[in-house]
Amino acid sequence: MTENNIGFGLIGKVIILSDIKTLTGIRVGGSSGGLKIGGVDQNVITDSMGIPYIPGSSIKGKLRSITEHVLAKNDPNYFDKRSGQRRCANIEEYKECSVSQIFGTMLSTKHTDADSVNTLTRLYTRDTYLDESSITDKMHSNIDLPYTEVKYETAIDRINGNAAHGSLRQIERVPAGAIFKDSEMIFNIYMDSDKNLLKHLFTSMMLLEDDYLGGMGSRGYGKIKFENIRIYWNTVQDYESANLRSSIINENMTSIQDVAKNIEQIITKLV
Repeated sequence: MTENNIGFGLIGKVIILSDIKTLTGIRVGGSSGGLKIGGVDQNVITDSMGIPYIPGSSIKGKLRSITEHVLAKNDPNYFDKRSGQRRCANIEEYKECSVSQIFGTMLSTKHTDADSVNTLTRLYTRDTYLDESSITDKMHSNIDLPYTEVKYETAIDRINGNAAHGSLRQIERVPAGAIFKDSEMIFNIYMDSDKNLLKHLFTSMMLLEDDYLGGMGSRGYGKIKFENIRIYWNTVQDYESANLRSSIINENMTSIQDVAKNIEQIITKLV
């Protein structure tokens, strides 16, 4: 895709750190089955050391979905009819599409080479790893595996109210109270107008706390809370001089509600 319709020169990067606390058990899926004790039917995803983590793609995908549904509330044609997703057909649509500017864009089914759309993504999300110390001794004594619990799930036969035959399965999940520490998001600022896009990101993070992360949310899984939020700002000049700023720009605003409420004040510090 060409990128000659809009000039992009990096101004700086907003670094957003937080701790993700699980308020209910959370399951971000790995492979089915596996070699764990008891033959769990659906495992959580783990790193090479067997420690659970939340992929950056899971966080970004959920935030994108929430943002799309917020922005689509007054536009019946917001989603592409064929794919069911938000797509930009041309550069003019891209200029008006906050979701595509924040999270990246895909080609529209109406796309032609003459309508090449910029694909620079403002938001990067890192994988976030479990803080092993957040699994306390008391929690260890009540869970089935080193970092996770096993929950039995079944389907109910709606005719007789009993468990459907053959439906019992074991689901692995990280227990409530666990903390995924130092979740990192990078928000690239290419134009001054990009700073206002941060409002959508923090609104979606606030909505995510009343939604769910991972799978099986309608069954009670995946309620999380963003804690200990720290926001840093570094310009290109800071990187060029190797003099990165160490001061947070959201003093005394450690909850996502506080950050969202004071976002205008935070934006004024992006200079």
